[in-house]
Amino acid sequence: MRSREPRIDNSSLISSAISFAALAIALFLEARYRTRGFLLGATPLAAAVLLLADLLPTTLDSSLHPLVPVLRSNFWLAAHVITITTSYASFALALALAHGVLWRAIRTRRRSGDDALHGYVDRALQIGVLLLAAGTILGGVWANYSWGRFWGWDPKETWALIALIVYLFFLHGRLARWWAGFGMAVGAILGFQSVIMAWYGVNFVLGVGLHSYGFGSGGVHWAILFLAVECAFVAFAAWRSRPARA
Repeated sequence: MRSREPRIDNSSLISSAISFAALAIALFLEARYRTRGFLLGATPLAAAVLLLADLLPTTLDSSLHPLVPVLRSNFWLAAHVITITTSYASFALALALAHGVLWRAIRTRRRSGDDALHGYVDRALQIGVLLLAAGTILGGVWANYSWGRFWGWDPKETWALIALIVYLFFLHGRLARWWAGFGMAVGAILGFQSVIMAWYGVNFVLGVGLHSYGFGSGGVHWAILFLAVECAFVAFAAWRSRPARA
């Protein structure tokens, strides 16, 4: 009888790491800016992600092969994965705070000017962009160490770059005054869909590329449902808070 290879529940592990990293970032920002707003977003987010981590094994095929030999570098693995995962946590924190912005707009039926909550979304996005850029560069260094090339347009690399460009676009638009706090909150919600594609979409939908350790299957209908609900929520908030015509 052939023995089975050991398997790794990668999806639940990453989800749990994101929840704790989001709390850690929120605590850091709370201490830095002496406010309690960040934990108001991070606490329900962490609870929801931990619940998701518990449910993932029943939805996704979490049986993943161990790393191929070329990727077994403890230093680069830890540096790259921890940095990228922490960036996802920061974007998730911005996502939670952005829902607060849009929910307030729905309740008040107006888009308030720049205030503290809008600033919280900005700070979380800025940290996420910094970490994602650093993680992408570290991934390139690891790729050069493992495969002899810094960049090869592998699907995982490509979508990490797309996610970075998406968030940079929203941050640039904020600095250029193309949109204010409400628009930035919309960007935090829509931009997070690129993060989902970079992690879940490449691993569990495309299933191609050199990052063969992370592939699986399942959960496509839940991902599509999440995207549809988020788009509907953004559309409803934009309609509900639209400026009144003179």
